[in-house]
Amino acid sequence: MSMKKKILLMIILPVAVAVIAFSYGTYRRMRSGVALAQGAAASRVFSAADLQKFNGNDPNLPIYIGYEGYVYDVSAGRNFYQAGAAYHFLAGKDSTTELHIFGGDIIKRKYPIIGRLAK
Repeated sequence: MSMKKKILLMIILPVAVAVIAFSYGTYRRMRSGVALAQGAAASRVFSAADLQKFNGNDPNLPIYIGYEGYVYDVSAGRNFYQAGAAYHFLAGKDSTTELHIFGGDIIKRKYPIIGRLAK
């Protein structure tokens, strides 16, 4: 093996290992954060009537969306979910059916779980 190839290998191999280790560490932190959020969320249960209060019509209240048995606080995206906004129809209710068509993954990735939906 030529000297150039050895040097290149000595540079690329540690960089590749570092990238893989960083990616795996980030993945594990993300997964544990979801588990912690879900564990903390188990304490508050929302009925349909409870959830309706947080539909984005009152600017002083947070905005919540129900999805796959959990309640997400989407207040950080208020401009999307407040009254008159494009996704207001999803706020304050169990939107699992609508979000299975499009957008459920975004809700799960972007917003914190703050409770569970009553069965």
